[in-house]
Amino acid sequence: MKRLTKISLVMFFVVVVVLTFLSTASLEASKEFDPFATVAKREEMKFKMERMRAEINANGYTFTVDYNPAMQYTIDQLCNFKPELKPADFPIEHLDNAAVKPPPPVGDVYFMSDYTKVKDQGSCGSCWAFSTAGMFESILLRHGITADLSEQWLVSCNDDGWGCNGGWFANSYYLNPGAVLESCFRYKAADLPCKDTCPYVYIAAGSHNASNVSAIKAAIKDFGAVSCAVTVTYYFQAYSGGVFNYDSSSPTNHAVVLVGWDDELGSNGAWRMKNSWGKGWGEGGMMWIEYGVSNIGSGGNYLSY
Repeated sequence: MKRLTKISLVMFFVVVVVLTFLSTASLEASKEFDPFATVAKREEMKFKMERMRAEINANGYTFTVDYNPAMQYTIDQLCNFKPELKPADFPIEHLDNAAVKPPPPVGDVYFMSDYTKVKDQGSCGSCWAFSTAGMFESILLRHGITADLSEQWLVSCNDDGWGCNGGWFANSYYLNPGAVLESCFRYKAADLPCKDTCPYVYIAAGSHNASNVSAIKAAIKDFGAVSCAVTVTYYFQAYSGGVFNYDSSSPTNHAVVLVGWDDELGSNGAWRMKNSWGKGWGEGGMMWIEYGVSNIGSGGNYLSY
């Protein structure tokens, strides 16, 4: 009888420890994303979600919206790609027809390039750094190199005054002095002092533009992912799946990465877009977005290696 009592006490202790761990884990998760932190916030988000879903249904849009971790931040916190910060000497070489292979034939309606894992920029408006790093990581994959590049180095060590409050495509820094690894300067979603002791492990050979659908397709197929901008509204932020076709003339610009396309999706084809708002946004951090919608593809560019 005493043996059973001891076993029961041990089992009770184990159960308490497990429940405490689960409760703590749940609390930590809620700290990361709690859209209902206050009654006012809950009502505001519920109203916005209902209004968006009603408009989506009324207009026959082909995407869905739902709550996601990116919604704990304002759009201004997330989207700080600023065209006005473009440096005068941004390195773009206009390639002639001999430098880039012809666009894919009409019958080639689907293609997906290699790309690295989806990352999360947090509350820092460093989308410009994630777009540049994600694009170059894909280019390196084409050369058999798997690399996790440091976005924090771009945020902290650029000479253009860019940071969490905004920036431009950072191609010039991968041309000279080169790219730094995440393992040397880890991302903290903040304007940290520059860490200038990291080695420059990969140096790009050239920076090129891709100004239309055909050019972007050719670049994705021949080189890898393409960096570009897109205009963003609350519909984009709340996207949860399907083909995004809410056309926006919003003044808010966001930098992303295009990794593929499907000409049979939507009304005239769609890009496969990689975002930097974590895997909890969209389709595991990805989106299908129709060609031309919300200025997707504007400022298209890529690096060669």
